[in-house]
Amino acid sequence: MITEYEINNELNPDIWNGDVLKENLRDGFLKIATSFYDFLNINAEMLDVILIGSNANYNWTEHSDIDLHVIINFFDIGTNLHLVKEYLQAKKSIWNTNYPLKYKGMNIELYAQDLNENLHSSVGIYSIAHDKWIQKPSYQMISIDDDIIKQKADPYAYEIDALSIKDDNLDIKIKNILRRLKNLRQSGLDANGEYSVENLAYKYLRNKGYLERLKDMLRATTMGQLDIEDPAVQSLTNHITQKEILDESGWAHIMQRMNAVEDPMGQWKHPGRCTMIPHNQITMKNVPYKVLGIDDTGHMQMMHPEKQYTYPGGKVYEIPMTAQYRTWAIQLLNAIKNGSKYAK
Repeated sequence: MITEYEINNELNPDIWNGDVLKENLRDGFLKIATSFYDFLNINAEMLDVILIGSNANYNWTEHSDIDLHVIINFFDIGTNLHLVKEYLQAKKSIWNTNYPLKYKGMNIELYAQDLNENLHSSVGIYSIAHDKWIQKPSYQMISIDDDIIKQKADPYAYEIDALSIKDDNLDIKIKNILRRLKNLRQSGLDANGEYSVENLAYKYLRNKGYLERLKDMLRATTMGQLDIEDPAVQSLTNHITQKEILDESGWAHIMQRMNAVEDPMGQWKHPGRCTMIPHNQITMKNVPYKVLGIDDTGHMQMMHPEKQYTYPGGKVYEIPMTAQYRTWAIQLLNAIKNGSKYAK
């Protein structure tokens, strides 16, 4: 138990008429929750839809999330609860990315909750499905414990743990998470200051190193896009301009730096990833983006979808013109545009 404190003397009037949920919102929330349940693609029955968090209590602000929890018996999905939770967290993450729903500026957050999960006795809980309070909140005091803080922080922790440096949209995802965390913290500070659930969840993530990890990943991604002195860029520039042809060791360094893989299937098997093709016949059939190709003689060619290409060398290094590598490839093109006798 962290603290007890006085809060607002009424529920959020954008959502409630006194302590009665507005009828149009009940229908809307049920529609959204049912769509989320269908999106989960599970066999377990949807037992209830509940509204909890600040907007089911008196510690709301205009920035507070609308937390809709779909109640499911996790054992009806599978006996390995760890895998069940991982699956549901992954689906929640995808849902939030694809469907950033809001109502009057408030994020509508969906969450699959286990029937057997116990909530703190002071938390307001409203059944959307049955249109009644399961547990009424008190405007005079609210209590917060570690379980509530962790429940709020866990979805963000899951999203951060799932980030990959191989993701073409990594910088977009990081910025999205940082923006949501900023809003989360601000809503808590506006409502109840340092001891709000939202602010304590933010601090939990910060203390666990998640925020620092996000900032480090974003910094590394940005530097990778902007660093014109990247040794890999310089090595390929020298190779293409015939200043210094890369040997096996040099290619190995390039591939390690750019997380590349050698595979004759190239972009077909590894879409959006740098690949080394161990022959000189390249087809761009069914590849929906341009690819910059560089062979072991220094010959460079920008390849276009649905075209066929033959290189003079014996192998071809491919740099896809996708979000992750486009800036990198443009820097390379700028570096060699006046110096390569092979560049086209």
